[in-house]
Amino acid sequence: MLIRLTHVCARWRKIIIDCPTFWTHIRFGGKQMLASLAELFFERAKGCALDVQVRSRLFRRGSSPMGQIVPTLPPGKWIRILTLEHGWAGIQKIFGMWADALSSLQALELSTEEPSLSSRSTIFVGDALKSLRLIGYAVPGLSYIRAPNLTAFMLSEDSQTPCSATRLFDFLEAAPTLEEVLVYADSVTVGDFPPPERTVTLPHVRRILFDMKHAPRLASYLNCPSLKDIQLVNMFPDDPTVGIFPPLLLWLMGRCSIETIDRVVMIVSDKEGHKNCSLEFRTPSGTAFQIACATAYVPEPLPPDSDEDWTPSVLFDQTVSALLSLPLDRAIGFSIDLEYTPLDPAADSVEVVAKLAGVLEKCTNLHEVVLQNYLPVCFPVFSRDKTPPIQVLVIKHSKDVLWEDLAEHVTEVARIRHSRGTPLTKIEIFTKEKHPRIEQLESWVQEVKYQVEPSQDNGSTALS
Repeated sequence: MLIRLTHVCARWRKIIIDCPTFWTHIRFGGKQMLASLAELFFERAKGCALDVQVRSRLFRRGSSPMGQIVPTLPPGKWIRILTLEHGWAGIQKIFGMWADALSSLQALELSTEEPSLSSRSTIFVGDALKSLRLIGYAVPGLSYIRAPNLTAFMLSEDSQTPCSATRLFDFLEAAPTLEEVLVYADSVTVGDFPPPERTVTLPHVRRILFDMKHAPRLASYLNCPSLKDIQLVNMFPDDPTVGIFPPLLLWLMGRCSIETIDRVVMIVSDKEGHKNCSLEFRTPSGTAFQIACATAYVPEPLPPDSDEDWTPSVLFDQTVSALLSLPLDRAIGFSIDLEYTPLDPAADSVEVVAKLAGVLEKCTNLHEVVLQNYLPVCFPVFSRDKTPPIQVLVIKHSKDVLWEDLAEHVTEVARIRHSRGTPLTKIEIFTKEKHPRIEQLESWVQEVKYQVEPSQDNGSTALS
């Protein structure tokens, strides 16, 4: 495509040829880029760093030899970003061919469909590497990579030969400058966890995402004093009696300094991965610590004689229990998102209201509450004597609730709060379509604001 652009006109040709950054993106493995054309790109890129991809399609049986497709780089060239999709032996060969150009490599992505480990040997990626991503069968190759100055690390996609937790921890300990650790799918085996007394200290890590069944257990080995954002996804335990939010999670939070937690998000999903509820609180500490616990993974149907019952009601109970174990007295904002179906056992309104009331009563310094996909029966919670003196109420008008019902419920809450001497100072209502003002409501609240928002899936709850 770039070559074609140089034939549009003389002016375009001069601009494109004279600008070296146009020629720094080189893709090997397709019909367009062979060694001869690469020579042209190398020449026109001049001294700029290269972004190189090597795909495996042309290296399979019967194709041209590697030397005819991937040339030796001329002196003075260096690669900043490298993406390799190849067998491990080919990856090692390319690293050997381009050793001189990889001394300043900053980002590396390796992917292979080759399960064999027999031919693998250590790859030295240089001290400049900051970002590493391993995909598929390249994940076990983690043991053969030395990257002491990484700041971002990712294991991506499910692999039939995942690396062990012990090898993962060994790698993390050898990269003390890490700031971001992302582990997706089941890229880490769960049968060979090291002894529980082992601790991996990562002083600079600020973000962790473990999207896997044993996320809490994996995270419990880490000591991250600078952690600001942790997300544990698909954290359904093998033993349902342990609970979805086991003591390991609280232990992890303790290691991450519970006093600095600013934002906690608990998300509960059903077996199809549809969100049932989300409870969130934030504090004024100024940090951005987040815990997102989704339970989209549910085991196969249990035998009829089993005592285990993973219903959304049970998930909701465990979410509330986990929240009650947190320092809710520091919470200044709370967001509630309930999205139950009529046939859902957790839709028992009396039970839901009672549990939410218990959580809110612990939030003694609460300033703002956000309701998304709310149940109308939740409104009596804000009329209770023990409910803290909330000043701001934000309501995302649910499509399943009539506007007249919303007006009736919110007006009654405002009236009761006003009569008790703890009036709401502001109510903000978000709707999918324009509705008439609630004039009676405006007589009990200092400010009432209406806003029409586009119809879309809100996703996880966000505090305003």
